[in-house]
Amino acid sequence: MTRKKRTAGPTRPGRPTRRERHPRRQLRRHLLELGFGALALAAITPLAQDALFPQPSGGDTARAKTVVSRAMLQNADTSNVCRRGRVALTFDDGPDVYTPQILEVLRAYNVRATFFMMGEKATAHPDLVRAVVAGGHLAQNHSWDHPHMTDLDTAAVRRQLADTNAAITRAGAPRPTQFRPPFGDTDGIVDGQARALGLRVVRWSVDTTDWRGRRPADIAATVLDQAVPGSVVLMHDGVANSATTIEALPTIISGLRARGFCTALDTG
Repeated sequence: MTRKKRTAGPTRPGRPTRRERHPRRQLRRHLLELGFGALALAAITPLAQDALFPQPSGGDTARAKTVVSRAMLQNADTSNVCRRGRVALTFDDGPDVYTPQILEVLRAYNVRATFFMMGEKATAHPDLVRAVVAGGHLAQNHSWDHPHMTDLDTAAVRRQLADTNAAITRAGAPRPTQFRPPFGDTDGIVDGQARALGLRVVRWSVDTTDWRGRRPADIAATVLDQAVPGSVVLMHDGVANSATTIEALPTIISGLRARGFCTALDTG
């Protein structure tokens, strides 16, 4: 026996339809949906901003994790023959808590590097400035607190450069002769003030973007894929992700030397 199909008839007078029956419930549901949408947008927005406009410096470097181990350094090769040319390794945004471990790796592999230092960090860590120089490395100028230099007036540019020079020399290092502008951002005013203080404006040719938190293998691959004679490699010793740079260093150094490059200071 089949059940008779029920057909919808006219609504009785005064009886609301299902759509009309619960307007408050519908309103509540719409408000909840809007609320969940707003929460989702709030959660996604910072992630999208970080992806589109990442910040190259800063972050909490107060707690350094131990990266260097005996196993990492036990097979360090100190040979440094320039069969194909020289490649300079450089580190920005220090000195900071990861600088000692970078110095340990460089010492094990007999590498000399250039550290572009921020004046406020050189003032906070004069012992690390001295450690850099004692290791045979160069301590150079990277501004006082990492601003966009072209946003500053002439007097502010000069203070950024002069105060950083003073902080580095006060810590016991030779007077800087090079200035690497944060973000590579410079103009005629910045160049002129640098020249007036005896600083040569320098940049880089291989950017590892290690500050983004990339895997050590990817940092190393960037260097080894892009290095040519005379390359200047940009890395960081003063950001929260500097631990991955330390992990990448043995592969970078060994890989460069296996390709016939020597690691050398960029003093030109």
